[in-house]
Amino acid sequence: MRLNRDGETSRSIHQDLVDARLAEANQFIDQFLLYVRDNHVGHDLVDEIELPISKRVLVVAFKIAIAAERRPNIRALLIRAGLTLAQYRPGLGNRITMTPVTPHGRSRQTQSDMFEQRLQRALMATANERILLDELYERACVESYN
Repeated sequence: MRLNRDGETSRSIHQDLVDARLAEANQFIDQFLLYVRDNHVGHDLVDEIELPISKRVLVVAFKIAIAAERRPNIRALLIRAGLTLAQYRPGLGNRITMTPVTPHGRSRQTQSDMFEQRLQRALMATANERILLDELYERACVESYN
């Protein structure tokens, strides 16, 4: 470790940058969580253009926060919240509401074939992205302990 002009070590400067990046990531995550709460997203599929911050920035923010978090319960919550980013699809258009339906007493609404295909594509893309995000966040956990 060597001192710079102001008497700080290069290690403390690096730590300040890491701390600033983590603080920014946490700020982005807070904005995302407030958006989800205020817009009652639930399990709906939403066009990613609706996000308050770009999806790519949010994925990186969650990765940083997950890697930095040492408490297993908080880390698990961050991973769970980060996985919900898969529900935000590029070019989806109108929100697709995923409302649970009871099996008794309800007739199935007829949907157009085009809507059914759109829904199936969106659900498959969401499932695939959840897998990729899970792998990304798992790598962040493993790398943070090395």
